[in-house]
Amino acid sequence: MGDRLPSEFELAEELNVGRNSLREAIKMLSTMGVVEIKRGDGTYICRQLKPTVFDSTIYSLILGESSAEELYELRRILDEDMLALAMQKCSEEDLTTLEQYIEEMRLCFYCGDLTKASKLDYEFHLYLAKCSYNSFFQRIITGVYRIFEQSIETNIRTEEQFANADAHHQKMVDCLRRKDAAHIASVVQESLSSWRGKIKTDGQKEIIPNKPA
Repeated sequence: MGDRLPSEFELAEELNVGRNSLREAIKMLSTMGVVEIKRGDGTYICRQLKPTVFDSTIYSLILGESSAEELYELRRILDEDMLALAMQKCSEEDLTTLEQYIEEMRLCFYCGDLTKASKLDYEFHLYLAKCSYNSFFQRIITGVYRIFEQSIETNIRTEEQFANADAHHQKMVDCLRRKDAAHIASVVQESLSSWRGKIKTDGQKEIIPNKPA
Protein backbone atom coordinates (compact mmCIF):
# COMPACT_ATOMS: atom_id res chain seq x y z
CA MET A 1 0.00 0.00 0.00
CA GLY A 2 1.30 3.46 -0.87
CA ASP A 3 0.82 6.82 0.76
CA ARG A 4 -2.58 7.88 2.00
CA LEU A 5 -4.03 10.93 0.24
CA PRO A 6 -5.21 13.89 2.31
CA SER A 7 -8.95 14.15 2.93
CA GLU A 8 -11.22 15.24 0.09
CA PHE A 9 -11.60 18.67 1.65
CA GLU A 10 -7.83 19.12 2.15
CA LEU A 11 -7.02 17.89 -1.35
CA ALA A 12 -9.61 20.16 -2.98
CA GLU A 13 -8.21 23.12 -1.05
CA GLU A 14 -4.60 22.29 -1.87
CA LEU A 15 -5.25 21.71 -5.59
CA ASN A 16 -7.77 24.56 -5.82
CA VAL A 17 -10.45 22.47 -7.54
CA GLY A 18 -14.14 21.85 -6.85
CA ARG A 19 -15.02 18.80 -4.78
CA ASN A 20 -17.29 17.38 -7.50
CA SER A 21 -14.48 17.58 -10.07
CA LEU A 22 -12.10 16.02 -7.55
CA ARG A 23 -14.48 13.12 -6.88
CA GLU A 24 -14.82 12.38 -10.60
CA ALA A 25 -11.04 12.50 -11.06
CA ILE A 26 -10.51 10.14 -8.10
CA LYS A 27 -13.07 7.70 -9.53
CA MET A 28 -11.25 7.68 -12.87
CA LEU A 29 -7.87 7.23 -11.15
CA SER A 30 -9.32 4.33 -9.16
CA THR A 31 -10.62 2.69 -12.35
CA MET A 32 -7.18 3.05 -13.90
CA GLY A 33 -5.52 1.50 -10.86
CA VAL A 34 -3.56 4.62 -9.94
CA VAL A 35 -5.25 4.97 -6.54
CA GLU A 36 -7.14 2.58 -4.28
CA ILE A 37 -10.21 3.69 -2.35
CA LYS A 38 -10.73 1.94 0.99
CA ARG A 39 -14.16 2.71 2.37
CA GLY A 40 -14.04 4.04 5.91
CA ASP A 41 -10.27 4.45 5.69
CA GLY A 42 -9.31 6.73 2.83
CA THR A 43 -7.72 6.83 -0.61
CA TYR A 44 -4.21 5.48 -1.18
CA ILE A 45 -1.78 5.86 -4.07
CA CYS A 46 -0.85 2.48 -5.53
CA ARG A 47 2.86 1.73 -5.43
CA GLN A 48 2.72 0.75 -9.08
CA LEU A 49 0.12 0.56 -11.80
CA LYS A 50 -1.88 -2.63 -11.49
CA PRO A 51 -1.63 -5.11 -14.38
CA THR A 52 -5.36 -4.69 -14.99
CA VAL A 53 -4.71 -1.14 -16.14
CA PHE A 54 -3.18 -2.57 -19.29
CA ASP A 55 -5.93 -5.09 -19.93
CA SER A 56 -7.60 -4.34 -23.27
CA THR A 57 -11.03 -5.29 -21.96
CA ILE A 58 -10.88 -2.58 -19.29
CA TYR A 59 -9.59 -0.05 -21.80
CA SER A 60 -12.43 -0.88 -24.17
CA LEU A 61 -14.76 0.20 -21.36
CA ILE A 62 -12.75 3.29 -20.36
CA LEU A 63 -12.02 4.50 -23.89
CA GLY A 64 -15.34 4.07 -25.64
CA GLU A 65 -17.03 6.79 -27.69
CA SER A 66 -18.11 8.74 -24.61
CA SER A 67 -15.20 7.95 -22.30
CA ALA A 68 -12.60 9.47 -24.64
CA GLU A 69 -13.99 12.85 -23.66
CA GLU A 70 -13.81 11.87 -19.99
CA LEU A 71 -10.15 10.95 -20.41
CA TYR A 72 -9.52 14.35 -21.99
CA GLU A 73 -11.30 16.02 -19.06
CA LEU A 74 -9.12 14.14 -16.59
CA ARG A 75 -5.91 15.18 -18.32
CA ARG A 76 -7.12 18.77 -18.67
CA ILE A 77 -7.97 19.02 -14.96
CA LEU A 78 -4.61 17.56 -13.95
CA ASP A 79 -2.64 19.78 -16.34
CA GLU A 80 -4.43 22.92 -15.17
CA ASP A 81 -3.79 22.09 -11.52
CA MET A 82 -0.20 21.14 -12.30
CA LEU A 83 0.40 24.57 -13.87
CA ALA A 84 -1.36 26.37 -11.02
CA LEU A 85 0.79 24.67 -8.37
CA ALA A 86 3.99 25.11 -10.38
CA MET A 87 3.19 28.79 -10.80
CA GLN A 88 3.29 29.22 -7.03
CA LYS A 89 6.45 27.21 -6.39
CA CYS A 90 8.73 26.86 -9.43
CA SER A 91 12.12 28.56 -9.55
CA GLU A 92 13.94 30.31 -12.38
CA GLU A 93 16.11 27.19 -12.63
CA ASP A 94 12.98 25.10 -13.14
CA LEU A 95 11.82 27.37 -15.95
CA THR A 96 15.21 27.12 -17.63
CA THR A 97 15.07 23.31 -17.43
CA LEU A 98 11.60 23.25 -18.97
CA GLU A 99 12.80 25.44 -21.85
CA GLN A 100 15.76 23.08 -22.37
CA TYR A 101 13.31 20.20 -22.77
CA ILE A 102 11.44 22.21 -25.41
CA GLU A 103 14.61 23.03 -27.32
CA GLU A 104 15.88 19.44 -27.25
CA MET A 105 12.44 18.17 -28.28
CA ARG A 106 12.39 20.56 -31.24
CA LEU A 107 15.86 19.51 -32.38
CA CYS A 108 15.02 15.79 -32.14
CA PHE A 109 11.86 16.27 -34.15
CA TYR A 110 13.56 18.14 -36.98
CA CYS A 111 16.39 15.57 -37.01
CA GLY A 112 13.78 12.86 -37.50
CA ASP A 113 14.22 11.20 -34.11
CA LEU A 114 10.51 11.10 -33.25
CA THR A 115 10.93 8.50 -30.53
CA LYS A 116 13.35 10.74 -28.63
CA ALA A 117 11.14 13.79 -29.29
CA SER A 118 8.12 12.03 -27.76
CA LYS A 119 10.19 10.87 -24.78
CA LEU A 120 11.27 14.47 -24.14
CA ASP A 121 7.66 15.63 -24.47
CA TYR A 122 6.66 13.05 -21.84
CA GLU A 123 9.57 14.06 -19.57
CA PHE A 124 8.64 17.74 -19.94
CA HIS A 125 5.26 17.02 -18.36
CA LEU A 126 6.78 14.90 -15.58
CA TYR A 127 9.21 17.71 -14.77
CA LEU A 128 6.32 20.16 -14.79
CA ALA A 129 4.67 17.94 -12.18
CA LYS A 130 7.90 18.03 -10.17
CA CYS A 131 7.67 21.83 -10.22
CA SER A 132 4.48 21.54 -8.15
CA TYR A 133 6.68 20.43 -5.23
CA ASN A 134 3.78 18.30 -4.03
CA SER A 135 4.74 14.63 -3.68
CA PHE A 136 1.14 13.35 -3.70
CA PHE A 137 0.25 15.25 -6.85
CA GLN A 138 3.51 14.31 -8.54
CA ARG A 139 2.91 10.60 -7.98
CA ILE A 140 -0.62 10.85 -9.38
CA ILE A 141 0.64 12.67 -12.48
CA THR A 142 3.39 10.09 -12.99
CA GLY A 143 0.92 7.23 -12.80
CA VAL A 144 -1.60 8.81 -15.16
CA TYR A 145 1.00 9.94 -17.69
CA ARG A 146 2.28 6.38 -18.04
CA ILE A 147 -1.08 5.72 -19.65
CA PHE A 148 -0.67 8.74 -21.96
CA GLU A 149 2.94 8.00 -22.94
CA GLN A 150 2.23 6.04 -26.11
CA SER A 151 -0.49 8.44 -27.26
CA ILE A 152 1.98 11.34 -26.96
CA GLU A 153 4.36 9.60 -29.37
CA THR A 154 1.48 8.75 -31.71
CA ASN A 155 0.40 12.37 -31.73
CA ILE A 156 3.92 13.62 -32.50
CA ARG A 157 4.24 11.14 -35.37
CA THR A 158 0.98 12.29 -36.95
CA GLU A 159 1.11 16.06 -36.37
CA GLU A 160 1.54 17.93 -39.64
CA GLN A 161 3.43 20.75 -37.97
CA PHE A 162 5.25 19.90 -34.78
CA ALA A 163 5.99 23.61 -34.38
CA ASN A 164 2.44 23.90 -33.06
CA ALA A 165 3.16 21.49 -30.21
CA ASP A 166 6.47 23.25 -29.58
CA ALA A 167 4.68 26.60 -29.31
CA HIS A 168 2.09 25.11 -26.95
CA HIS A 169 4.79 23.96 -24.54
CA GLN A 170 6.45 27.35 -24.68
CA LYS A 171 3.16 29.06 -23.86
CA MET A 172 2.95 26.94 -20.71
CA VAL A 173 6.38 28.11 -19.63
CA ASP A 174 5.59 31.72 -20.53
CA CYS A 175 2.43 31.47 -18.44
CA LEU A 176 4.50 30.28 -15.48
CA ARG A 177 7.11 32.98 -15.96
CA ARG A 178 4.50 35.74 -16.02
CA LYS A 179 2.49 34.10 -13.20
CA ASP A 180 -0.50 34.50 -15.47
CA ALA A 181 -3.10 32.41 -13.65
CA ALA A 182 -5.95 33.86 -15.70
CA HIS A 183 -4.74 32.12 -18.86
CA ILE A 184 -3.94 28.67 -17.45
CA ALA A 185 -7.17 27.10 -18.71
CA SER A 186 -6.85 28.46 -22.26
CA VAL A 187 -3.16 27.52 -22.52
CA VAL A 188 -3.87 23.93 -21.41
CA GLN A 189 -6.86 23.54 -23.71
CA GLU A 190 -4.80 24.78 -26.65
CA SER A 191 -1.93 22.44 -25.79
CA LEU A 192 -4.29 19.43 -25.71
CA SER A 193 -6.29 20.34 -28.81
CA SER A 194 -4.62 17.95 -31.27
CA TRP A 195 -4.32 15.14 -28.69
CA ARG A 196 -8.01 15.52 -27.86
CA GLY A 197 -8.96 15.24 -31.51
CA LYS A 198 -6.79 12.17 -31.89
CA ILE A 199 -8.29 10.19 -29.02
CA LYS A 200 -11.84 11.11 -30.10
CA THR A 201 -11.16 10.11 -33.73
CA ASP A 202 -9.08 6.99 -33.27
CA GLY A 203 -10.28 5.73 -29.91
CA GLN A 204 -8.55 3.07 -27.86
CA LYS A 205 -6.14 1.79 -30.53
CA GLU A 206 -4.19 5.07 -30.27
CA ILE A 207 -4.19 5.25 -26.48
CA ILE A 208 -3.69 1.77 -25.08
CA PRO A 209 -0.05 1.21 -24.11
CA ASN A 210 1.67 -1.97 -25.24
CA LYS A 211 0.55 -4.71 -22.91
CA PRO A 212 3.51 -5.92 -20.82
CA ALA A 213 4.70 -9.46 -21.28
